[in-house]
Amino acid sequence: GMDWGDAADLLRGISPVMPVLFCAYISFAVLCTLNIVTGVFVENAKSITGSDTENMVVEELSAQEKRWRGMVIVFKYAAGNMDNVLEVNQFVEMCRDPVMQAYLRIIGLDVGPENALDLFGFIDEDHDGVVSAE
Repeated sequence: GMDWGDAADLLRGISPVMPVLFCAYISFAVLCTLNIVTGVFVENAKSITGSDTENMVVEELSAQEKRWRGMVIVFKYAAGNMDNVLEVNQFVEMCRDPVMQAYLRIIGLDVGPENALDLFGFIDEDHDGVVSAE
């Protein structure tokens, strides 16, 4: 290929302004190319971020489902009876047990005797003092 300086020297023979215009043209072309390349990278990054947000939503829904299944297992274990019903006093007693507290922390709940009634009230939809595992 031809050197840029050689091309500018040939243009200088036409007019002393031509090498300056040539440099301006080359600079403009290079900046346009860089702008296009940058735009492609930015667009790809935005699309990756969008799909990442979707993945985060799916992961959160999966984590919620996992916590719910864990709560059902905890309630069935704590109820200890055949009808899988957990009464408020059983739940408070369960929350005093360090092993059950550890299991509740594993599924994302930090429940102790001091806040057991609050959690039970949140779970007990009909406020009858009894929660079914289902």
